[in-house]
Amino acid sequence: MTNLNQNIAKKRLLLVFSFAAVLLFSNLAYSNVTAQLKTVGKGEMSWLFMDVYQVSLHSADGRYVHQEYPQALKIRYQRSFKKEGLIKATADEWQKMNIATPLYKPWLAQLFSLWPNVDSGDTLTFLVARNGQGTFYHNDRLLGDIENPNFSSAFLDIWLSKKTSEPDLRRQLIGEIK
Repeated sequence: MTNLNQNIAKKRLLLVFSFAAVLLFSNLAYSNVTAQLKTVGKGEMSWLFMDVYQVSLHSADGRYVHQEYPQALKIRYQRSFKKEGLIKATADEWQKMNIATPLYKPWLAQLFSLWPNVDSGDTLTFLVARNGQGTFYHNDRLLGDIENPNFSSAFLDIWLSKKTSEPDLRRQLIGEIK
């Protein structure tokens, strides 16, 4: 083999390895967040006559136990929303549940830095690890963490607390009704 052919072969091999590395690392960034968990329940949020989102709750064994982690809440939006609207809705729900504003106000700033705008068909997933740390994903791509177990519980409680504004949806999510 001539030097020219050897150089071409080396460049092709380097290109193949580079492409394989890109595929490997992109698969790590885009993983199915809930693949290792079992579905507890699922439901749909509608407002007036509009479908807003579909939501599902996941846990290690497919059962819901309050503050027993890991748990994941996966929301598939059926409409487009600006992140400001999502954050306002989150704050409104915490107010309805009588969570003190000084407690959740810093969390809203963190959400603003993490969350994107969402389009119809997009998913936002909130995964809570065994230690209570919460991680957000957009379309199964990592957005970032909020390392506060109080946040994790308060965020999930929007859907799972007995004080939720959507008790029928809660009952579907925790598996009480199908």
